[in-house]
Amino acid sequence: MKKQTVRPFTVLSILALVALACGINLPAAQQSQPTQVPVEMIYTAAAETLAAQLTQNAPPEIPPTATLPAEQPPQEGGPLIPTFTFTPLFSETPTVTPTLPFTPTPSQPTITAQQNTNCRKGPGPIYERVGALNIGQTALVYGRNSTSTWWYIENPNRPGSYCWVWGGSTSVTGATIELPVYTPPPPPATATTTLPASGVAFEITYADKHKCSGDWYAYFKVKNNGNKAIESVAIKITDLTTDTILSSTSYDNPFLSGTGKCPPGNDSLDAGESAYIAGFIGNVAANHQLKAGVTLCTEEALGGKCEFKAVKFVAP
Repeated sequence: MKKQTVRPFTVLSILALVALACGINLPAAQQSQPTQVPVEMIYTAAAETLAAQLTQNAPPEIPPTATLPAEQPPQEGGPLIPTFTFTPLFSETPTVTPTLPFTPTPSQPTITAQQNTNCRKGPGPIYERVGALNIGQTALVYGRNSTSTWWYIENPNRPGSYCWVWGGSTSVTGATIELPVYTPPPPPATATTTLPASGVAFEITYADKHKCSGDWYAYFKVKNNGNKAIESVAIKITDLTTDTILSSTSYDNPFLSGTGKCPPGNDSLDAGESAYIAGFIGNVAANHQLKAGVTLCTEEALGGKCEFKAVKFVAP
């Protein structure tokens, strides 16, 4: 610490003030009528002079180092002090996972029905019908027969089971050459596999009569028992009672869905399918004996392979 010193001038000033206070006489040259000064004022002035001199000689003060006030815990019941959490403006750049290149898978062949088609237990009309692929309906193809004329699909009516549809009434899209060839199950014991050389076989029975455009027609139910589709029909009706030919007509679109329909109808009859055909009988007398001669062919205009059958019936 620096030692404080008092200057001589200061000491002399103090002594002079004290002398005046005590009534000490100064030399005559300076004597005059003295002015009485209160002792208290002299003492006060001396003290102020001494204090001023001490202040002037004191070393400069060094300001204390500023410190931050200590953090005080919040008082119970006092105002809540908000806290701030720093949130970065930018987040981490996400990691981009590369996309694997697309690997195409070979498409499975599909089949679409061009007309209502039976779905059977085996590739042929001799097998039991277990479902149907209706016109416009599409299914996946899982197999074929050795000649690629029948297709093995999932049964549209029984998911999880499979059956066969005929290729003549359907269209297939896709690489069928890669499909496996399935061996068909043995035919039913009651079914016959004997067919005419033409491959055309059918059953025909009289069904009913119905008026079309004011004229009477006889209706017959036909079932295709062959292994080929029927594309055209010729029908000739004779009145056996009068030995008169009532009508002779051929059709390329003769197949009707019921006895309430009038010709023309559909243009083909799939193997194993049934439909109706009609022949004009006019106003034939009731109870006359009539005969219908029916020829079914595998191509239009009575072309291809054909088969003939006759059926007798009584005019209603």
